Amino acid sequence: MRPGALLFLAAACAAPASPATGGPVRVVTLSTVLTEIAGEVGGAEVSVSGLVRPGVDPHMFNPSPADIRMLVDADLVLASGLSLEPYLDRVVAGSAPKGRIVEVGDRVPLVLAASGRSGAGQRDPHWWHSIGNVIFAVDLVRSELAGLRPESSGVFAANAGRYRRRLEALQSWASREVEKLPPGRRILVTSHDAFGYLAHDYGFTVRPISGLSTESEADARHLAGLADFVRAERVKAVFVENSASPRLVESLLEETGARLGGTLYADGLGPAGSGADDYASMYRHNLSAIVDALAP
Repeated sequence: MRPGALLFLAAACAAPASPATGGPVRVVTLSTVLTEIAGEVGGAEVSVSGLVRPGVDPHMFNPSPADIRMLVDADLVLASGLSLEPYLDRVVAGSAPKGRIVEVGDRVPLVLAASGRSGAGQRDPHWWHSIGNVIFAVDLVRSELAGLRPESSGVFAANAGRYRRRLEALQSWASREVEKLPPGRRILVTSHDAFGYLAHDYGFTVRPISGLSTESEADARHLAGLADFVRAERVKAVFVENSASPRLVESLLEETGARLGGTLYADGLGPAGSGADDYASMYRHNLSAIVDALAP
């Protein structure tokens, strides 16, 4: 448990068990994927405020004073967890949040260790790249909302069921899409260590340039070793990410002769009009770009 979580639990015990009936449940999210989940499951029963906007790098995000006020006043705060939001400890320790804070990644069924590049003992916070984890998150959010507003539990269950069926259809599509790519071609070289969950689900090897955060930097020795790997394995394409600098990818392409496979959305949904502005379109964009670029 986080050190600040004990302070939050004490405050939560003194808070009302549920938000006032009549108005929407106030949900604040710290992830674009969780913004979508909360809206889909809650429907008209919730008011969702996403503090991390589409296209914004969550690794670089720090809440403003206005953001903190919204977070403290919320009935439910949904965070990615797995240490992606280190500022949460400061917020909890310095205030008395009125509602529940749920770090979803700490509760999903599949939690992976980071790659060797990211350092031993670190957990990969990019859990939403496993569709199975997102399905779990949908049910978790349903349960949390039902606990806050029991009289609307049937509405939340129906909404969650519809959304879950769409995610299951996405899973079926993804399995068929990956079958187009021979196992020996399933080597994914990307800007930073963000696709371990997708790789786990579909048998890819991931070789990131940088570590878990877009703030991390690759050293010259690692880059030289990665270039040798790309040449030795005849990796056709390397991928840049929308929230990371393309500089090191461009350098790797020049040194190895590999081509740019496209832009992937690693840290959340893209902005409106990007073709990745909801979870299903983001996942389809990423997986289709990978398969198309690496296919024989």
